[in-house]
Amino acid sequence: MNKLFAYTISTLCIALLAACSSTSKIPEGEQLYTGLKKIKYVNYTDGDHFDETKEELDAALAAKPNGSLFGSSYYRSPIQFRLWMWNAFSDSESKMRKWLTKNFGKAPILMSQVNPELRTSVAESVLKNKGYFRGKVDYETFTQSNPNKGKIGYTVNMDHLFTLDSIEYENFPPVPDSLIDATLSDAKIHRGDPFDVSTLESERQRIGTLLRNNGYFYYQPNYASYLADTLAVPGKVQLKMELADGVPEQALHQWYIGKIDIDIRKQFMERLNDSITRRSSVIHFNGKRPKLRPRIITRNVKFRKGQQYSYENYLESLNKLTAMGLFNVIDFKFTPRDTLPTCDTLDLRLNCVLDKPYDFYIETNLTGKTTGRLGPGLSLGFTKRNAFRGGEKLNVNLWGSYEWQTGHKYDGSSSKVNSYEYGLEASLEFPRLVLPGFRLRTKFYSQPSTYLKVSFDDLNRAGFFRRRVISSEWTYRFQTSATSIHQFSPLIIEYDYMLSSTEKFDSIRQANPYLDVSMRNQFVPKMRYTYIYMSPSDYRNPIYWETTVSEAGNILSLGYMAAGKKWGTKDKKMFSNEYAQFLKIETDFRKTWSLTEQSQLVGHLNLGFLWAYGNSEIAPYNEQFYVGGANSLRAFTVRTIGPGSYVAPDNQISYMDQTGDLKFVANLEYRFPLFGKLSGATFLDAGNVWTLRDSDTREGGKFEFKNTFDQLALGTGVGLRYDIGYFVIRLDWGIALHFPFDTGKSGYFNTPSFKDGQSIHLAIGYPF
Repeated sequence: MNKLFAYTISTLCIALLAACSSTSKIPEGEQLYTGLKKIKYVNYTDGDHFDETKEELDAALAAKPNGSLFGSSYYRSPIQFRLWMWNAFSDSESKMRKWLTKNFGKAPILMSQVNPELRTSVAESVLKNKGYFRGKVDYETFTQSNPNKGKIGYTVNMDHLFTLDSIEYENFPPVPDSLIDATLSDAKIHRGDPFDVSTLESERQRIGTLLRNNGYFYYQPNYASYLADTLAVPGKVQLKMELADGVPEQALHQWYIGKIDIDIRKQFMERLNDSITRRSSVIHFNGKRPKLRPRIITRNVKFRKGQQYSYENYLESLNKLTAMGLFNVIDFKFTPRDTLPTCDTLDLRLNCVLDKPYDFYIETNLTGKTTGRLGPGLSLGFTKRNAFRGGEKLNVNLWGSYEWQTGHKYDGSSSKVNSYEYGLEASLEFPRLVLPGFRLRTKFYSQPSTYLKVSFDDLNRAGFFRRRVISSEWTYRFQTSATSIHQFSPLIIEYDYMLSSTEKFDSIRQANPYLDVSMRNQFVPKMRYTYIYMSPSDYRNPIYWETTVSEAGNILSLGYMAAGKKWGTKDKKMFSNEYAQFLKIETDFRKTWSLTEQSQLVGHLNLGFLWAYGNSEIAPYNEQFYVGGANSLRAFTVRTIGPGSYVAPDNQISYMDQTGDLKFVANLEYRFPLFGKLSGATFLDAGNVWTLRDSDTREGGKFEFKNTFDQLALGTGVGLRYDIGYFVIRLDWGIALHFPFDTGKSGYFNTPSFKDGQSIHLAIGYPF
């Protein structure tokens, strides 16, 4: 150990000595590239097209120097650690130093490697593609005080922007020509628009999709080309889109669907001997009957005999069959009926190979909780695909965990009985919307589904209580576009009840009315709606937004009103037990800024509102909000902050008491690569929960706007993420900066001591 320590110290000393010169390994006649000067744009007109072109030019001319800050081409860190490590160890034959060089060093970026001549050429191509045909890009190198270092300055002369003077479509056959004329309102290019190659390509793709959706199966977008005349009208472009010469005859006439054969196989090369006919389709299979009911597959295949071919129908059919999750191979094969020039019939053969019918899985974990308990967990799962030959997916999951006492001061004695939890969940997913008495013909972006679930959870908290939750749920899930997902649960019923409790827990409940009411036996009849928005997959800086609105007890209370009881009457019951009544709204927003190919800045905001009324003064405990933990405020453990400036007494089980009706959490995290599959992160978290009503037992917990800033817990920290492919293992070290209550230390940064303001979290996946 002493030798290793001495070697490490000597290695760092060498690296620090090498830091005296970051140019010691620069070849003669070369310069160390240290970044760009601000790119100068001249002779331009402001507007959206200029901003878009400028963004592309900035990307074409960008080149990161050593030690770039957040991927910037302009700014770099004054501490060039990786460059220093390279200078110190790159010539060494020592295995240890080679390892240090490979994992922590970075070779100097030379001016010749940046190659400004090539970059100016690429930038000028960008200008021409965006309509600046006379644009020019020049560069100049600036030698710094150290002659071995240099910067690059670019000047971009935009000059005149050419716009479209006229647009014509020529040489198309009569039917395609009429289709194009009828859809000009959908055109991507218009007279007066800037000339833009990417927009021209979008229009060519639109024409290709238009024709393929109207029977032209063999037509390809590259069968059309553009002719641009920039001389006829000074400063403008006369544009023609023409059908190219030599286009295959098959691409110039419409095709219709002929025979439809659907093969359902268990294995890819299985020979099929049996068949039945359904809705003009022949289903081929083996055995007395198909493994999948024919109507389940025929209603998702949007082709019919005699129907004109449509590319849109092909995509919809493929998406719906894929979303069913039953097949590992789905192959559409369209074949001309014969080779005669007059043939216009395509026979379809659809090959579907079923996925394996069963899945079994075992998951284990080790759980550590703020209750001071530690223990293992086990989950056993079973999934059966196509459970009733209708594409259903049956899933059964049994889980359990066992926890023993680790000495937390307020969690009671565990000398005789330790805590445990177990539960069972069974769910059935239908690959369609199950609407009894209704037939919905709405067209969805992907295959909708219906989800039915029942479960129970039995929790024994040693020294306190044993509690059970029984629930059932009916949920519809459907997607209306590539970016919008909806989930609607018209019926969720939960029953929370206490099986047993200790004298100690009973005394705590008596002393805390809030806890007593929130943990009473009660039914929770709920309805819930969730909307999810996700940016298109090709967005560089995507966003994710999820909002959930749920209510409980309102429909039941309307029934009581119809029977003559007032809305505000308390203690109304459902099956001899009081039921909860509340409104809950929670929204979660995330935006990612891609700084480089491997580094991102991620912002996250989570807001929640919960209001109990009518039959309830306090919402059920498991509906209330809390903060802290691996996915929230990482400088604090779960349920140790809030509500507001409330501080739990030393003799009370605070982890059950520190919840609220209002939640605010904001996070900012910078993620960057380290080496191999290991990456790092630094973060800043802020948030808290509050109550919406006064509470005698939780002083300082009610939300008051004037106290909001002081009552926001604030923490920072660093973390490691290791990507093993299927999931990410995450380790975060949080450091508290501000506690929302009086700690005895004055000032905003009121952490009593560095030791008291730390929290370490080991988790799976990213926090948001």
